[in-house]
Parts: sequence; C-alpha cells; structure tokens
Amino acid sequence: MKKFNKNLIAAVVVSLVFGVAGPITALAATTPSLGTAATTFGVLGSTYTNTAATTISGNLGYTTGPGVPPTVSGATHVADATYNTAGTDQAAALGILNAETCNFNFSSATDLSLLPQPLTPGVYCITGAASIGTAGVTLSGGGTYVFRINGALTTVTGSVVAVTNGASACNVFWAPTAATTLAANTTFIGTDIDDSGITVGSTVNWTGRALTFGGTITTNADTIAVPTSCVAPANPATLHVIKLVIGGTAAPSSFTIHVKTGGTDVSGSPAPGTAAPGTSYSLNAGAYAVSENTNASYVQSFTGDCDTNGNVTLSAGQDAVCTVVNTAVAVPVVVPVQSTGGSTTNGGGRYVPNIGIIKVPAPLALPAGSGSVTYNYTVWNVGGQKPLDDIAVVDDKCSPVTYVSGDVNGNGKIDPHENWEYTCTTTLSTTTTNTAIVTGYSDDSFHQAAIATAVATVVVGAPTTPPLINIVKVPSQSTPFPYGGGVVTYAYTVTNPGTVPMQNITVTDNKCGPVKFVSGDVNDNNLLDPGEAWLYTCQTDITASTMNTATAEGSANGFTAIGYAFATVLVSTPGLPNTGFPPAENNVPWEIVALVSALALASVSLAAVLKKQRVN
Repeated sequence: MKKFNKNLIAAVVVSLVFGVAGPITALAATTPSLGTAATTFGVLGSTYTNTAATTISGNLGYTTGPGVPPTVSGATHVADATYNTAGTDQAAALGILNAETCNFNFSSATDLSLLPQPLTPGVYCITGAASIGTAGVTLSGGGTYVFRINGALTTVTGSVVAVTNGASACNVFWAPTAATTLAANTTFIGTDIDDSGITVGSTVNWTGRALTFGGTITTNADTIAVPTSCVAPANPATLHVIKLVIGGTAAPSSFTIHVKTGGTDVSGSPAPGTAAPGTSYSLNAGAYAVSENTNASYVQSFTGDCDTNGNVTLSAGQDAVCTVVNTAVAVPVVVPVQSTGGSTTNGGGRYVPNIGIIKVPAPLALPAGSGSVTYNYTVWNVGGQKPLDDIAVVDDKCSPVTYVSGDVNGNGKIDPHENWEYTCTTTLSTTTTNTAIVTGYSDDSFHQAAIATAVATVVVGAPTTPPLINIVKVPSQSTPFPYGGGVVTYAYTVTNPGTVPMQNITVTDNKCGPVKFVSGDVNDNNLLDPGEAWLYTCQTDITASTMNTATAEGSANGFTAIGYAFATVLVSTPGLPNTGFPPAENNVPWEIVALVSALALASVSLAAVLKKQRVN
C-alpha cells in the first residue's frame, strides 16, 4: 500500500493582532470640575520663576513672583482670596482624578510614546514615572483622558502631544505624584495638576493649565493658553469592532463591516474590516447591530460583547469590544470506513492527534532599546495516546527554530509524556509580537494533522513586562463518532507562562458556548497568576466533522495577551455498498487546519514549507 504524502506545502495567512493597551470593558473616564477659580488659571503656583518672555492666556497666581514678568491676558492674583479658592478647587479636582477607576494599568515606568498610537479615552494608571519620547502621543476620540502617574512626568525635546477625532485639551488631565518637567520645544496638551512642582522648558507651546498650588513653577519663553469653550464630554460609549480571519486567503479588509442602529448605518459605517485594535465608534447608549457582507468560503461567528447574532446594547461610558470571526470552510473530511450494504463503523480506528506549544521570550522587555531576544519553545503531545510524527516548528519573526532536546528514545516522534525543547534567537529594534506554529501528525496510516500556535510580545524601549497566556483544548472524543455524531465535551486549560499576573481573563469558542470556568484560581484573587492553571469546559452536539478554535485573553501592564487552541472532532460518513475493492486509503483527503493566530499591528503572509523533520 502506498505511503500517504507526509509533506505539507502551504501559504499561511497569519493575521497578527498586537493588543497593546487593548480595549477593556469599563466605564469611561469623567472630566472633573475645576471650580470657577482654577478653571481660569493658566499658571498657578507658590514660587513662580520666569526667565524670558512668556505669554499666558488666562489668569496667573502665585505668592512669590518672577523677576521677568510674563504677558498675561487675564488677571494676576498674588496670594489673594481668588488664589486661595483656586488652590482649594485644584485639590478637589485632584481627589476626583485619583478616585477614578483605572482602564489601563502599567506596573512600571512607561514611555507613553512607545504605546501603539493613537490612545483612546480612559484612565491610564502608571506605577512609576511616565515619559513622552520623540515619537509623541496622539489622543483620538471624544472623551476624557486621565493619566494618573505614581512618579514624575517628563518629555524629551521636541515631543508632541496631539489631539484628533474629537479629543480636546479641555478633557485631558495629568496627575503625577512627582515633579513635571517639559523639555524645550515640547507641544503639550491638557491640565497638569502637580503639587510637586512644574518646570517648563524653553519655547514650550502648552494648551492647558499648569496647576501646582503650593509648589514651584518655572517658565522660559513659553506660550500657555487656557482652553476655551470647554464642554464636558457627553460620556458616549465606545465600540471597537475587530475583524479576525481564520484560514483561507482573505484579509480582514476583504470584508465590509456595518454597525447599525434601527437599521441605519452609524457615522463611519460601513468600513473595511480591521485587525485589533479594530475600528472604533463613539456611540450614544442604545442597541446596535454589527454585520458584514457574506462570503461563502467562510463561516461567521461573533465573540466579545456582541451576542451570537452580532447585537450589542451599550450603556453610557461603556468601552465594548465586538470581534467578528470568519473561519475558512474546512476541506470536507471523509473518514475511511469498512462498509457492506451501506452499514457504517466508527472510522476504522482513526485517531485525531492533539499537540501543544508554549513560547517564552528571554527577556520579555528591552528597556534600553534594540537588543537580542531568545525564544524558548516547549512542544508536547497533548492527546498522549499515540506518538506524533513529522514535527515541525516555525516562527513568523525568528528563524531558524532549532531543536534542542526531548526525544528521549531517539525515535523522531513525540511520545506521550515527552517535552521537546526548541530555541531561536533574533535581534529586535521595536516592540514585537510574533507567532510560532507547530505541526505534527498521527503515527498511523491516516496521518492526521495536528496544529498549535503560541503568541508572545517583547517590549523594546520601555521596562514594561507584557503578559503571556497559553490555552490547550482537549475534546472528549479522540476517535470518530459513528454517522450522526454525538455530544462532545471540550476541556480547556489556561496557563500563565509569563511573569506578571493577568486580569480580565476570558475564554471563548467559535463552535461551542458558553465556555464555563471550573476551577484554578487558587488564591481567589481573580488574577491568573504565574503557575496557576485555570480549567474551563463546554459541551455541544456534533453532527458533522468539525474544527473549532478557542481563544483565551488576559491583560496586564496595558497589554492584552491572546492565545488560540485548535481541535478537530470527526464524524463518520455513510458507507458505500461493498464493491469488492479495498478502501482507497491512499486517496483519502484530510483537512488542512487553518493556521492562524491574532495579535499584532499588521497582517503578513507567511509562505511556509513544513517538511518531514527527523531528529537524529
């Protein structure tokens, strides 16, 4: 009998979704009142020093004045009643800012300019100093922006904070606990409330307010203009629509996405589909429907805050996510059966393998900039019933991936309980998310394919540690169901192979729901801690051969980690009358599982040749 072809030559479209500071479902930030006094001050401090001609559009307040007076369009208040009232107003506003719920958390010093731009409305909580580098920061969308910084706020020379798409200096607030220092030629936006003092470098253009009642402030040939005609945002909801394409040749932009209310497209809709963070819509509270043009080559499903039909109801200030998933229609699976007179069996002993992979970069962050990173991969036999043959590992951002160890008996197959280790080293110059793909095959005549992916992010230029997440899915049925199918239970194991605890853990499955949490949060802190394994389960009825995809997400330090797990459950087809010929085993088609993961800023095409790999 002929040997089934063991080579897989395929073009793989990998849609990478890099979820830095990904959307988190939460109430939006709110603009605090600055009171009738503090609202009018462009500069408010205790000791005020000005070394060259500075222009202040608004009021000026201090106790000790500058040797070089600035040009002030408003009134100057020297330790008077208005000055003291402004100080009270400043303290009240700061208390409100510090009480708001964090939408984005960063556990160490952060260069905001290194985050994917633009930034959206919300409360950014930074444990450590915050800086703005040469790349600058862009704030996009109507709403309130609060940067709560447990440390100093600094900018580099020539840095820019810009607003677009409805963002306004009226609703941008900075609240550092240590001093603010704006370097020369900075363009800055928003109200900075800093009791530790503010230093404004030469020729800074600042639309906002420098409020440091009780602190010292220094200016030098600067322009500081209080925002006018300010109106607090109406606290709209934000809907992020993400397009995820699994398999096939289509890109996210191949699909046209509609967001409608009452049957009418909202502003900005329709639009081409986009990978994460997706297309954002600022909407009033209410009911909305997400839809797209159909494609017969793909099966559509929805995850996130949308229901199974793409409907979502938004509340005021909500930050919601709807992911539209399109899975390529699989190649039909024909399960070889022995048949006589039309009877069927359960697939003649065919076994569906399962494989897993974990990828851990070392280091996870390169604070000083460009540097070398080594990726360490662990591959294992998830099914654990039969050996896996023809193992191959590729990485879309690192090559070559080199086998290190693990084949204990030297048979070139991953036996049950073996862990194979691989490694790859590369140089990264920018923050990078990459995807590793492992393929293996059942060690039998059917040569059934198994595929797994692992996604990881390395931060370059900041000491921020991103999270890692891994998910493994095991169906209760590893051999084909008889014709007609049956009930299958999927067991999901979600782990944290990184170093930082994750919050907001979600697990979804595009062919089974709801996915239910079972156990694993050992200390009941609602965080997926390193070393913990959270268990989930889902049960559904399978009537035809099905490949489905589970997605696990978790967030930490302003990053969203995503993991994917694939599994196939086979259902036997009706047998044919006995013709006297043996089953045409060597002509049996087998499915090519969609090789996809999502997590980056762009989509890339990865042409891969995964050939038989024998370990010597």
